Amino acid sequence: MIQNALFRECLAKISPETRHEFDCVFSVAEKIDAAMKKNGITKVDLARQLNVTDDIVSQWLTGRYDFSLSQLVSISDVIGEPLVNV
Repeated sequence: MIQNALFRECLAKISPETRHEFDCVFSVAEKIDAAMKKNGITKVDLARQLNVTDDIVSQWLTGRYDFSLSQLVSISDVIGEPLVNV
């Protein structure tokens, strides 16, 4: 749930398409974070297993990253939870 009033106000001004994309990206970030916690995986663990930096994992977890399908599959394999249903 978004608590910051200014942030909520800004979200209210974006197009439905952009809002949908925003919601999807944040849903993926939340799902990754929840699976990491559930399975005892740290940011450092995830970064090492996927050969990326801790900064990249932080971007994933804050919704500031544009994932490719292959990245989502790789992350899914490490965290033990599906991120994409096809």
